[in-house]
Amino acid sequence: MAKYDTIRKKLKTGDVVLFSGKGAISHGIKLFTFSKWSHVGMVLKLPDTDTDTVFLWESTTLSNLADAIDGKTKKGVQLVLLSDRIRTYDGETCVRHLQGFQVDNAKYEKLMALRKTLRNKPYEKDQIELIKSAYDGPWGHNEEDLSSLFCSELVAEAYQCLGLISNKVSSNEFTPKNFAEGDGLKLGLGATLSKEVVLSV
Repeated sequence: MAKYDTIRKKLKTGDVVLFSGKGAISHGIKLFTFSKWSHVGMVLKLPDTDTDTVFLWESTTLSNLADAIDGKTKKGVQLVLLSDRIRTYDGETCVRHLQGFQVDNAKYEKLMALRKTLRNKPYEKDQIELIKSAYDGPWGHNEEDLSSLFCSELVAEAYQCLGLISNKVSSNEFTPKNFAEGDGLKLGLGATLSKEVVLSV
C-alpha cells in the first residue's frame, strides 16, 4: 500500500487506476466480469497545469466532482483531480504504472485530439453492451460505438490511440478486469503495466 502523496510525482500519463466500489452497479460489474475491480480510469497530466497536478480521465456514473475543464458536475466522460476521486471514493483503489513507454509529443497530441472528441460523452446507455463486453461467446461481440462509453472502453480507446493495444479488437470489448494484474493484457511497443499498488489518502 502507498500513500497517494508519496507516489504522486511518479504518476504519468497512461498509468491506469482501478477501483473496487461497494454500490449495486459496482457489484453487478464485478459479478459479470469475475473481477474485484468495477471501474478503471487513466492518469492524464496536462502541459498547461502545474507539473504536480494529476488528473483522472474516466467515464463514470458518479457526478460528485466538478470536471476540471468546465467546472460542471456530470455523468460520463470527465476529467477530475485524481486526489479528489481517491479521497471521495467508497472502495479500494490501486494504480498500475505504464512502463517502458514514453508518451512523446506526437502521441500526446493524438491523445488530446481524442480527449476533445470524447469530451462530455455520456456513460454507456446500453446495459447489454456492458454485459457482452465480459462475454466471449458467439453473441458477445460488440460493434464499436463511441456515442456513449463505459469506463474501460474509454481507457481502451486511449491505449489504442497510443498504439499500445490493437485496433482489431473493439474498445468496448474491454472490461476493468482486462487492465488488472493477472489478466495477461499484452501491450505493444515494448510497454508493460506494473504490479497493482493499492492507494490510500
